[in-house]
This record gives sequence, C-alpha cells and structure tokens, in this order.
Amino acid sequence: MHLKHNGVGVMSISALAVVVALLIGLLKIAFIVMVVVLMVRALLHMNREPSLSVKRPVPSGNSSGGPSDSPVSGPAEQAAVPDATADDGPMPIVRRRMAFALLAGVAVLCAVLLIGSVVPRDMYRIASMSPGLAASAVMLVLALPFPDMSDRLGGGRVRTASLQSREPWTYARRYVLMQPMLAAGLLIIYLGFTTVTASPDDFGLMRSIQLVAPNGMWAHSSGPYPGSYYSIPLTVVTLVLVGLTCAALWRIAHVPSAPEARFAEADRLWRVLLTRFTVFLSVGAMLVYAAAVLLVAGAATVRVGTNNGAWSAAYADDVYPTLGNIQIIMGGVVAVLAVIYLVMACSALVRLWTSPRRPR
Repeated sequence: MHLKHNGVGVMSISALAVVVALLIGLLKIAFIVMVVVLMVRALLHMNREPSLSVKRPVPSGNSSGGPSDSPVSGPAEQAAVPDATADDGPMPIVRRRMAFALLAGVAVLCAVLLIGSVVPRDMYRIASMSPGLAASAVMLVLALPFPDMSDRLGGGRVRTASLQSREPWTYARRYVLMQPMLAAGLLIIYLGFTTVTASPDDFGLMRSIQLVAPNGMWAHSSGPYPGSYYSIPLTVVTLVLVGLTCAALWRIAHVPSAPEARFAEADRLWRVLLTRFTVFLSVGAMLVYAAAVLLVAGAATVRVGTNNGAWSAAYADDVYPTLGNIQIIMGGVVAVLAVIYLVMACSALVRLWTSPRRPR
C-alpha cells in the first residue's frame, strides 16, 4: 500500500457511494453463496441418483415366473456374453484418447509456464491463465473425432444398433451438466465487478484498487487486484473452456457405439465416466480461478481500507476490510469446493483406467 497524489478531477467518496459499494459487495457475495449452494446440492443429489451408478445393471425378470425382459434369458446365453469391460472392448480406445488428452494438458501447462518465465513483466498474468488453458487442451482432445469402433471391434460378428437417441444428458443429469455454466457465470460476473472497481497502478495498468481521501487530494492504492489487466484474459479463457467442454460432452455422447451387444455395458460405462471427468475437471478449473480471484481481490480490499484510524471508519477501517475479509472467506470456501471437484475428476479417471477386466 502506498500514498499517491490523486490529481485534478477526483471526487471524494460520499456516504452514498459507500452505501452503494457495500450493497454491490453484498449482492456479489450473495450470488457466490447461491452458486456454491446449487453446486453442493447437485452433487449430493447426483450421489443419491441410482440411474447415475456406474455399476452394471442386473437384468430384471417377470415376478410371476414368465419370460424375462432381459435379452439374456438363460445360462447358456449368460455364459456366452464376456465381461462387458473386457480388454478387447471399447475401453482400450477410450483410455488411449484419455492419455493423449492428459498429455496435451500437461504440455500446454508447461509451455504456458515456460513462456511466463521468459516474459517477467507479464509473468503473473500468463501464469494465471495456465490452469484454464491446460484444461481447455484436455477438452479439445476429447472433442476430436474418436476412431471408428465399428471397424475395430466388429470382428465379423453380427452387428447390433440402438435406436435410442444419445445426448449428454443420457449419461448425466441436467443439473450436473449445467454446473460448468454456473461456475463460468460466477467467475465472469465477479471479474466484471473487479474490472469496474479497479484503478491504474504506477505503470498505467488496471491492476490495483484505490480509495480516495475525503479531501480528494490523497488516495491509498493496493495491488495486485484483478482489474482488466487480469480479468479480460481470464474471461476469454473461461469462455473458451466452457465452449470446449460443451463440444467434448457432445462428442462423448455421439461417438458411434461398439457394434456388438456384448460391449453395450462397456459402452455405457466409459461414456458415464468420461462425462463425469469432463464436467468435474472443467468446473474444478473454473472454481480454482474463482477462488484465486476472491482471495487476491479480498486481500487488496482489506489493505486499501486499513488506515489505522487516519480516516473515517464509515468507509475505511470498517467497511472495506469487512468486505475484503468476507471475500477471503468465500475464496476459501470456493477453493475447498474446487478441490472436491478435482478429486472427483481424478476418481472418474481412475475408475476408467481400473474398470474390471476379463478374468484370466
């Protein structure tokens, strides 16, 4: 924090401006709380939803002893159907694609961090974009066309086809699929708020926050603060990530299924797991951004408003530190939520890689 001459044309902060700033801050915090509550409720509901289980469904029969509704009705047929997640099914193809996607994400992450290290002036801005760009690279690879499973898995056997329409919401509920939109909305709205409340620093870059003294002659400024210097690149990366996430979810749902009935369960399994991984990784990356922005902006707001009694407590030592500390607390909550999403993404990835294989 430092003192600087504010120059001509700077108006002192009035009581009305303080009230407006307080109301905007409270509305912003209320929006963050609402988004967090919606996400937590969606996760809890998802874990209680039987249709989202990745376990193999048990064929159901007629309770009166009549013919079973399952296509597999006798011991001979059941014995002839191999393990749905056998090594010769679609799983190896999906795992290879997932490996390429992860390698692409790691490569982009390392490349962005390397570029930031050779451009010292923009190092922090470039580094701030690295998680979103890495996640976008993963989504881009998942959104590319998959190899034709009909040619690779047909093997000359009788082929089957399903007339059921496959969409992203076939493999995850809509309240799960909408979570990337919620996280993106949270981040973009908050970045919009920090953009309009930012001030130029000594280099003329919008990356600090300023509090003007009542006499209009002196001001406290504090940084770093996520003004347009940081917020515009982060907003662009967020929009790219959301777009690629939607493309990846569409691709996962519309990849042609394996041509044989014995691979039907494996086909459903990889789509469910990969849909979960895509949603959770995307949301986790955006929540990491949101948590970082909340923590950085909150710390800067506390510093700029802490004047140790030199100014009126009506807008300095009371209001702004309080708003800043609330943002810091919310940043911690969002950070915990981000970790939960990333852990669930890793869990889906591990289950995709360690799904049961054919008994030897």
